[in-house]
Amino acid sequence: MSNRKTSVDVARARRRSDRGTGAATGVVDLHRQLLDIAFDLSVEFDTLPAGSVLRCFARSVHLARLKGAEGPRLPVEARRIAELSLRSRAAKSTRRRRAPQALRATA
Repeated sequence: MSNRKTSVDVARARRRSDRGTGAATGVVDLHRQLLDIAFDLSVEFDTLPAGSVLRCFARSVHLARLKGAEGPRLPVEARRIAELSLRSRAAKSTRRRRAPQALRATA
């Protein structure tokens, strides 16, 4: 994976095309849902560094598992926990919101 930035729509399209046509197991689907939520959170809380958002979500997944969330409830519970934490951080953040920009896709 390169360090070049791509637009949200291009990144989502690439992830969808990478899924292939084979039958996915529940674990693979769960992993894909967690990745999609992590990506969405990094876009939603763009005033915070992406690395901080991803670490917060990883901790939220761990906390959700400790609370007993599993299967389809895990992504929902992890997102809820992460949003609570990230909202308070975003309110304290002094960074300016990134201006939306259309970036060229590189193939």
